[in-house]
Amino acid sequence: MYTNKYHLPKAFEDALQPQPYDPVGASDYSATSLIDSPRYVQLYKRHKHEIVEDLMDQWYVWRGNAVHHEMESALSKNPKYLVERKITRFDKPDGGDESTYRRVVAKFDLYDKETQTLSDWKTCSAYMHGSTGKKEWIDQLNINAYFLEKEGYPVKDVAINAIYMDWRPQSGRYKDDKYPDLPFNEFRFRVLPLEERESYYKERLRLHVEAESCSDDMLPVCTPDECWEKPAKYAVYKVGAAKATKLCDTREEADEYIRHKRLGSEYKVEFRPGERTRCEKYCPVKQWCNQYKSWKESQNKGSE
Repeated sequence: MYTNKYHLPKAFEDALQPQPYDPVGASDYSATSLIDSPRYVQLYKRHKHEIVEDLMDQWYVWRGNAVHHEMESALSKNPKYLVERKITRFDKPDGGDESTYRRVVAKFDLYDKETQTLSDWKTCSAYMHGSTGKKEWIDQLNINAYFLEKEGYPVKDVAINAIYMDWRPQSGRYKDDKYPDLPFNEFRFRVLPLEERESYYKERLRLHVEAESCSDDMLPVCTPDECWEKPAKYAVYKVGAAKATKLCDTREEADEYIRHKRLGSEYKVEFRPGERTRCEKYCPVKQWCNQYKSWKESQNKGSE
């Protein structure tokens, strides 16, 4: 189900018609879903037909798909590449019985037969430039590399071909000398040894299979990284100052800091709520998530 709260013209409405992101599709799991939170994946499976999203939520997905389509079209006839392939395996976690076999699919964007490099296209912000990349990029690449090598294609290197969708010529150079000169960049990562890739893959499969038998409220909790969390802080600040003097984890720590430093009455303590950016802005299943509800309650209590 979808809404059109921005009243997009009919042509845009039809073009952006949601193809809801299904972490598993026709398989039980995908490489993408395995690296994600078991809580999120299970809640999505169970409630996907109840989710209501706005058409504009599809904009970045649509734009990313357009880039993938153009790259696939440009390279698909080049014999040195394998382009946009799916590999399906029927596996069980280590130690699992016959009932734990699951159908898992891995989809990769590009494999260079000459250099034996596996890579994916990612659309992202220019502010990713100069970073070490994202952990989920590395994890997904290594699962894909495991699947590909099991099909007989050796993988020596893995990489992300990043396309900076917000890049503008000259736009950032006078503000930040680290701004990229080009709208794209290759992030290269270490490919794990085959046995380590297999171990990681089987462990992720185990976590997800075990979560299947949990009720919604008993699902394993998402980690702070999976929530994109910035923890709540208590800021010690001087009235009128632009920045906090000290950020503390608890009110007690903040009060103790003021006493220890013998700061005067012009210093105050301010509660700064934490953020879980993914939960608040990008999670379509948060209304069924007791972990999210509990966290929101704790944030409200902390501000009292």
